Amino acid sequence: MKFRIREEQAVAGITALFESYGYKNFKSGCFEEYSLYRENEKFLVGKNVITFTDLTGRLMAIRPDVTLSLIRRTDIAVGATEKYFYNERVYRRAAGGRDFREILQTGAEVVGVIDSLCEAELAELICKSLQIISPSYAVDISHVGFTEGLLSEFGSDGEEVKNYLRRKDVHDFLKLAENKKFKIEAIDAFIAAVNSDGDAEKTLELARRNILNKSMENAVDELEKLVRRLTCAGFGDKISINFSMANDADYYSGLVFGGYIDGVPQCVLSGGRYDNLLHKFGKEGGAIGFAVYLGELERYFAASDCIVDRLIIYDDGSEDEALKCAEIAQRGGKSVRLCRSGQQSALRAVEITDLSSGG
Repeated sequence: MKFRIREEQAVAGITALFESYGYKNFKSGCFEEYSLYRENEKFLVGKNVITFTDLTGRLMAIRPDVTLSLIRRTDIAVGATEKYFYNERVYRRAAGGRDFREILQTGAEVVGVIDSLCEAELAELICKSLQIISPSYAVDISHVGFTEGLLSEFGSDGEEVKNYLRRKDVHDFLKLAENKKFKIEAIDAFIAAVNSDGDAEKTLELARRNILNKSMENAVDELEKLVRRLTCAGFGDKISINFSMANDADYYSGLVFGGYIDGVPQCVLSGGRYDNLLHKFGKEGGAIGFAVYLGELERYFAASDCIVDRLIIYDDGSEDEALKCAEIAQRGGKSVRLCRSGQQSALRAVEITDLSSGG
């Protein structure tokens, strides 16, 4: 029987992980002035926001995002680094849907002075957070410096080339390249970027052979250092370099992450370096973080084979023994469900102890 972790267990496990790294719990209110989101619309995952007018006449919004609230409220001393985590519910349209939903989101943010070790620590937290949900996970890593450096080689056609890069569409790109007479070096670099999906070290070797400018070179240097550290930490087989993650450079300013769980068709984690948002609020330093969209895992959690660690089935005459078994299991840190014989058909557990006369 395959065990799948439940949502509450995922939240508890990830929270304990953040606390073990010394991250502080950030709590935000459910409401913010709508102007916060109107003025920072490009930093939102979704553009639709639920609004209402409060008793003083202010236009308010029900929180669609945590990062904006955190950055707005965080005071950062010069030369300091602050590390936060959160478990909050946000309210926005689900991907591909038309209805607003309440979505549980957990994440971590680092603001202030950020060096390569801070970035590596956050990347480790990404891997370990996904690992808590399922051992079958994968992390894609990209870098805005590489993709923006590549796209700059195509001049005014860069935005159109970005769309081809996101879709991994070499066929239509080559038609454009022929029409526009792109340089052969730029064409080769684009094709190398499209093929960047798999072994991280081999992908970076290919990327280095196709560096066209300083921005691309700096990005590859940074990615190589991060990959080395993650490999040494034991996560090398879980990470891939994927330059088709051509994210918006208005938001991201460096590393970009995407996380996936086997059995879930869409991305369940996203994050990266977002210094631009911090600077927009007039604050110095850098910012990097990620969020796990537990709301996107609803079907995964709902499909769980197991509701508890141990199911104890009893009948008349075995009640006392059942209580003793439950107490022992609970002292060992296991969740237990007591069930009268004949009522267990719809229940699942990792272990089943049948104390009934027919067991």
